[in-house]
Amino acid sequence: MNSSREADAIQAYYNLLHSKGADAAIMAQRDAVLAELTPLLKDQECSSTVYRQAVDDCLADKEAQRWPEILTIIREFYPFWRGDVKAVMQYADTVGFELHPIGWQPAVIDLQSVWPALQSEKFETAELWPLNGYVKALKSMEHKQEMDIELRTRMAKLMLLRLREAPLTEKNAYRITADATLPLFNLKNTRHLFLNAVREFYYFWSAHPDAVEMLKQLQPVEII
Repeated sequence: MNSSREADAIQAYYNLLHSKGADAAIMAQRDAVLAELTPLLKDQECSSTVYRQAVDDCLADKEAQRWPEILTIIREFYPFWRGDVKAVMQYADTVGFELHPIGWQPAVIDLQSVWPALQSEKFETAELWPLNGYVKALKSMEHKQEMDIELRTRMAKLMLLRLREAPLTEKNAYRITADATLPLFNLKNTRHLFLNAVREFYYFWSAHPDAVEMLKQLQPVEII
């Protein structure tokens, strides 16, 4: 393994951040997160599985309120670490970087209270349209188990419920809601399933014209 891989990735990441106008406070925020993350990646295989494990270890002792901030940085750094030039260019040209603190956050909830009620929750037509499309697409995929579909469906409902209060001006509401909801799941495997579900559901929620095809392309998931 190339022991300088992480150092090279950090340098490339920071060069782009500086070009975006990152100040000392922004860089210090990244320094703190990457100082914990990159030692967990050193001399490991360059794969999404390794990265996810490092992320799990990095988040293990962090307060839930910090997860959205940390996940934003971890998500930004991933394509640099993988050496994915195309993804890096996409970040630079279109997505950009979260150089400022996240403002809006969904309300704090007790998952144990909310989770059972999702089964009987009433959703508006505008909410049911993407939800029904997602469920139909899942059922058309032969390798999906029934319980897997049920869990994914309830996770999509949880996202819809938490997005109801999102301000219309918050363009990153979906990602912020997903990041704030992730720490509510205590089991690592359940958190991974939730991440998969919200990535899949996003294409239906955002009314992507090729949502079904995009869902198929996410199997297996290769990103954080």
